[in-house]
Amino acid sequence: MIVKLTEREFTCVEMLARGRHFLKDTVNPNRKLEHWSNSQYEADVLGMMGEYAVAKYLKIPFDTSINLDGDGGETDMYLGDWKIQVKATKYSSGRLVFNKKDEVKALLNVLTLCNIETKEVNILGYISEKKANSVMYEKDLGHGLRYCIDQKELKPIPFLTYYYIEHIEKPDTIKI
Repeated sequence: MIVKLTEREFTCVEMLARGRHFLKDTVNPNRKLEHWSNSQYEADVLGMMGEYAVAKYLKIPFDTSINLDGDGGETDMYLGDWKIQVKATKYSSGRLVFNKKDEVKALLNVLTLCNIETKEVNILGYISEKKANSVMYEKDLGHGLRYCIDQKELKPIPFLTYYYIEHIEKPDTIKI
């Protein structure tokens, strides 16, 4: 599912990303400026683009607050009472990557492929917390051991809206 950001939307996303970047640098002036072959600016913009695109697609607000300690598996948005965490990559072969296994806290984890130049975000899919824990594997991606989930394990994002509507109508059934 491709979400194209308008110039105005991208400017807003970029301002939010710069705000996160500025406050984190103020609190922690010695933090790495390069991370996973991204500049810190690029990492912040990619993450914000992914969160914004998912929120736009689902027509829900997203968390614009700043966690000075990093991500740590924090919830990015809620679909009703369902917690969602969004991860972003710039690589077409990218995967969901968690620094620690216990960072898989949200009921749903979404992977987005973001392109800053074209201002496009491809929502690659989502996976439930339960399924994530069953298919997650350890891999050293060059920055120490991480916990990964491949794209082939993700369900298409349109399924999420269908399952949510079904959940509202029959709260005892969760098929996510």
